[in-house]
Amino acid sequence: MVQKGYKHASGLGHAIINKHNQTKRVKKIGPDGNEVVFREEKQPNWVRLQSVTQERDLDEFLSTAELAGTDFTATKLNIKILHQDQQNQYLLTEEEERETAAVQSDNRRRLTVPRRPEWDESTTAASLERLEKASFLDWRRGLAELEETNGLLLTPFERNLEVWRQLWRVIERSCVVVQICDARNPLFYRSVDLEAYVNELTERGGVKKNLLLINKADMLTVRQRRLWARYFKHEGIAFAFFSAKVAVELDGLEAALAAMNIADAIAAELDTESELDDVTPADLRVLSVAELENLFLATAPAAVREGDRIYIGLVGYPNVGKSSTINALIGAKKVSVSATPGKTKHFQTIHLSDKVVLCDCPGLVFPNFASTKAELVCNGVLPIDQLREYSGPAALVTKRIPKEHLETVYGIKIATRPEIDGGTGVPTADEFLGAYAIARGFIRSSKGGRPDESKAARVVLKDFVKGKLLYSEPPPGVDGVAFNEETYR
Repeated sequence: MVQKGYKHASGLGHAIINKHNQTKRVKKIGPDGNEVVFREEKQPNWVRLQSVTQERDLDEFLSTAELAGTDFTATKLNIKILHQDQQNQYLLTEEEERETAAVQSDNRRRLTVPRRPEWDESTTAASLERLEKASFLDWRRGLAELEETNGLLLTPFERNLEVWRQLWRVIERSCVVVQICDARNPLFYRSVDLEAYVNELTERGGVKKNLLLINKADMLTVRQRRLWARYFKHEGIAFAFFSAKVAVELDGLEAALAAMNIADAIAAELDTESELDDVTPADLRVLSVAELENLFLATAPAAVREGDRIYIGLVGYPNVGKSSTINALIGAKKVSVSATPGKTKHFQTIHLSDKVVLCDCPGLVFPNFASTKAELVCNGVLPIDQLREYSGPAALVTKRIPKEHLETVYGIKIATRPEIDGGTGVPTADEFLGAYAIARGFIRSSKGGRPDESKAARVVLKDFVKGKLLYSEPPPGVDGVAFNEETYR
């Protein structure tokens, strides 16, 4: 029993009293028409404004019930029975992946970006703002309907109209719109509808071109670049390979010699190929800074090149290396580089030369499809430090990276279940994380000395996102294991 003057009460009793004092009584009318008195928890503003991108099933259930203002005691939960095999409950089976991919393919054309309403000199600022808000709301509703009616999982995407307004201004001003993509998964970061939007503005009277810049191309082998080049050329996509990291490290004569060596190696390897298609050594080059600037000039429409200045719009997801690319181009840190998504808040113009002006758009997350939340984590879309469920993403890592490669990178030995006992040779998330945690001394003192798999997962997943554990998605129709085989050899 807690006495008056409860400062010296037990820890549990003290916590209950504090919880009691942090709530207030609220009166509301219940479903039966009677007045109900209950306690409502008071929270400071900074707690209520915290971003939440993931919730445990129970937390999600309780928060949904609270928002609905209903009694949930009679609601039945869907119970999923797990078989004693190595299929992670947070990942899809091969059959489910094929079914999901088919549904995504059928609905991909509905993954749009919001359009700015047409306007002219007679349009007032207030009228344009109303039109923009209405267009943006219709776009949000369309994506919500797409997700709800088809059971599809959409990536988190930008929901702030002000950020999209920055994109609109960049596109309207630029004659070349460059989408910067991560070479490890170019199609995930490419917005097809953004290219369509640029073409629509061209039809309205503007003169604009699209260009796909595959950054971090140093992470791809020559063969992988060749396969991607074949795909892009077959699809009629203007593209170029680049590496901001390599461009910053190499300059002058050293860069020229490195480029020559790369070109010679590519040409020699191409000679051994029986089917060259229309891919040339020039298509596979990782461009230098000077070559990239020349490409911008060459891509710009002829009518624009005759003018005084050429505006190049740079667009891309956070963390694909957009700011690093600009830093490499200008050779000085005029644009800050950050690993925190959303560092650049407003578009800015940077004079690269007397002829070329760069328009830097804030990092923008476009709507896209994902199969599971684990895929979003491994693609760097969901923040790892806020991760609650880690077994799915960790299992996806062990599915993509061979066991021998994981052991080599981390200097560990992963004990897996024998095949006679139902093992598949692919480590489970628990097997991999347990081995890593023990090797690094990540032990939970409050759990009887058990390995801290949660801490191990955060380290491993950050290594995967940064590329220490390297896996590259193949072009459509190419087997992922064969595509990455050379990397692990």
